[in-house]
Amino acid sequence: MHLKIKQEWLLLTAFIILALPPMQQFLEQSMVTHMLVQIPALTIIGWVFGTTLPENWRHKLSPWNRWGITGMAFVIVIMTYWMLPRALDVAVSEWYGELAKFITIPLMGVALGISWPQLNPIAQGVLKLEFWATFMRLGWLYLDLPDRLCANYLLSDQRVLGQLLLLIGSAWAIAWMLRVMFGTRIINS
Repeated sequence: MHLKIKQEWLLLTAFIILALPPMQQFLEQSMVTHMLVQIPALTIIGWVFGTTLPENWRHKLSPWNRWGITGMAFVIVIMTYWMLPRALDVAVSEWYGELAKFITIPLMGVALGISWPQLNPIAQGVLKLEFWATFMRLGWLYLDLPDRLCANYLLSDQRVLGQLLLLIGSAWAIAWMLRVMFGTRIINS
């Protein structure tokens, strides 16, 4: 019990630090840190919080999230929205976009933390493959497109993000291949 209280306070502290204007401005000045640091950090905070929810809350949610399907549908919708360049622009330019990001992304993480363990292993594999394919598609799109997709970020920043997404996706694919072929687990995915 004491550990959970400590963990919840740590999560709240991390969330507040990410929400402070200096940290927000620092992370949102670059498309790379916005998409590969701030958004994943908010997701992880929500995910860890979702794994620490009391059992009675999980029991109340279970009729609405049978086999984790509803929660994962929510995750996919929110994730897809925040991958849109226009969504990033609104989050940087408008206060309501920033507020929506700081609400929906941690909620997506909570849904992920609750729903992922309930999914069938085949569904988990399909979703992992789709998440990987999305990394690769976005990386290729950001790298190859001659025009800027985000009005608030430079084309060079977009290209660096594309390269990093392709690099992360490739590392992910190699880790899976090593696991399937040799049973070697580099990352726990």
